[in-house]
Amino acid sequence: MDLAVKTYRYDPHYFEAGIGPVAKAVKVAAVDIPAHAPVVLNSDGKLALIAATTTGEGDSAKTTVTTTGIYGVVPDSIRADEEGPVWLTGEYFADSLALPEGVTVVDVEVPLRNIGIFLK
Repeated sequence: MDLAVKTYRYDPHYFEAGIGPVAKAVKVAAVDIPAHAPVVLNSDGKLALIAATTTGEGDSAKTTVTTTGIYGVVPDSIRADEEGPVWLTGEYFADSLALPEGVTVVDVEVPLRNIGIFLK
C-alpha cells in the first residue's frame, strides 16, 4: 500500500475556482500589474501592488506585508495609467495568484476573505 503524499495537478491550470466574480469594477493602475495579482488602492484611488518591506539583515531580517486598502484581484495584466477590470468577489485558486516577492498566500488570505474573495 502506497501511503506517500501525492500532489495532483490538472491542465490547463485555472485561476477561477467558483462560478466567477460576482462584483467587478474598472480602475486605473498606478504601476504595471501582472494578471491574477491582489491589489490595493493607493492614496490617489489607483490600483497598486501589495507592498512587502524587509527590515534588518541576515537571520534578524523581518518582512512586513502591508495589505491596508486591499481592493480585489485583477484578472488580466494592466499597464500603468491604463484602466483595467478588478474582481471584487469570488473564489480563486491560491497557487495561481501573482504575488510580489516577499508576499505569501498566508499574508493575503484573511484580508482577501474579509472583502469576499476566497482562496482554495
